[in-house]
Amino acid sequence: MAAMSKIKLGLTVVSAGASIIAFVAQPTVRAFLLKWSGFNAPGGAWRILAVLFALANLKNLPFVWHLRFLRAFTYQLYLQPSTIPPSALFLPIITQTRTPLLEMDYNLHKSNSTYFSDMDISRTHFFTALIRNAIRKSSRLYGHNKAVAAAGSAEGSRAKHMIALGGVSCLFKKEILPYQKFEMWTRLLSWDRKWFYIVTHLVRPGVAKPKSWVLQPWRKRNVVEAEEVDKDKLKGAIFATALAKYVVKKGRLTIAPEQVLFDADLVPAKPDGWVFKSEANGHANGDVEGVLPTFSGEDWDWDRIEAERLRGLEIAQHFTEMDALHDEFDGGSKGTLGEYADLLF
Repeated sequence: MAAMSKIKLGLTVVSAGASIIAFVAQPTVRAFLLKWSGFNAPGGAWRILAVLFALANLKNLPFVWHLRFLRAFTYQLYLQPSTIPPSALFLPIITQTRTPLLEMDYNLHKSNSTYFSDMDISRTHFFTALIRNAIRKSSRLYGHNKAVAAAGSAEGSRAKHMIALGGVSCLFKKEILPYQKFEMWTRLLSWDRKWFYIVTHLVRPGVAKPKSWVLQPWRKRNVVEAEEVDKDKLKGAIFATALAKYVVKKGRLTIAPEQVLFDADLVPAKPDGWVFKSEANGHANGDVEGVLPTFSGEDWDWDRIEAERLRGLEIAQHFTEMDALHDEFDGGSKGTLGEYADLLF
């Protein structure tokens, strides 16, 4: 069936291409295109090649990254019609993109440095959607009463949320070829008293089959059961995996992630005297299995939330330990190998 589909797609592409060529070959159409494009004018061919080159590398043109960022931020904050329910706290958001020519390195595949600019956009989609209720609340409070906003309150953070990226670590697994399409699956891994930990998987499209689309309920649901998912196949589709940490600030004051999630209506208030007990989830001695929760409604409580947070925190703690690398800088007290300019100066 897959082979037949590819054959039909190939025939459709060839047929469409032949129709376009036949249309352009008509004298009147050809004359119009030559006049409109300025191909016959001095330097016309080079101008057309420059335009085609720019279109083929649109993602890498000046200020396009800023447009991509603003599009993601604006849509998720103001135009997104759906909201994330508490039961979807740890679910991923998916963004798609490709690798244009200008992102290639000398090995003729996606340059390692360009992974980070793409993941910026994916994390913007995710983190804005995640805490948008908190951003909206703080903006309204800040606009109505700046004095109250600066003072804060036990009910929630009362000033504009300023989000800062504290670090990114990326593990490369497979190459991404020129103009190859790939997906970025970004989700909340965990949090501690200061940092949100966000994980992003860059994967080959079409391998993962989501069972539902929380922010896009109109999309067709996948009926494949979780136990039928081939984990080896999923792992083999990964190009790279990255972990980033975010902090939310109010001026110089750090807003605790738990408070931000509470402001965003994603976690309930903790009951008085609440203590996490892993036995409540069927786990002993804090041994939490590596599966995402699928609970909803009244079953989604702090026992479920804390179980998944602690599971993710076991991984995130290794990332935070890398902060000790800052102490390795000795300022050349033992000498250096040399100093060189990057380009001209």
